[in-house]
Amino acid sequence: MKKFAALSALCLSLAAALPAFADPAPVPDAAQAQSLRDAVRADRKGVVLKALQLDETQTKKFVPVYEAYERELASLNRQFTRMSVEFVQIGDKPTNAQSKYFSRGYLGYVDAEQKLYKKYHPRVVKAIGEVGAARFLSVERRIRALQDYDLWI
Repeated sequence: MKKFAALSALCLSLAAALPAFADPAPVPDAAQAQSLRDAVRADRKGVVLKALQLDETQTKKFVPVYEAYERELASLNRQFTRMSVEFVQIGDKPTNAQSKYFSRGYLGYVDAEQKLYKKYHPRVVKAIGEVGAARFLSVERRIRALQDYDLWI
């Protein structure tokens, strides 16, 4: 329950478009957390843009960078989802070989995700500056935390 409360606090801060370095927000109820999940699924870019609070010039520079990033992230996430489904289909008693395969796959995914952040960070900085880039990383990590929570519960 503590994990849910902490994750919910992150979700509320994203939904309220708080700056990355703001004080933690109060814990939302389940309906607020679900509302954020739905918003991210429906329009992830819109949620990110709202959270970043960019001006028109920054938005014009940021959107093409974000769309390229989002395409690569979606491809990476599809691969991870396929791997996760395979692992779930094995059931409760995977073999050592199967566990090793999936552990390596997961670690490869985590590495690829970090490489993607590093690849796009300079582009985001160029588009919206260091403060905006830090906020972007914060927003992306919060979205990822929500997705991870949903995946593993």
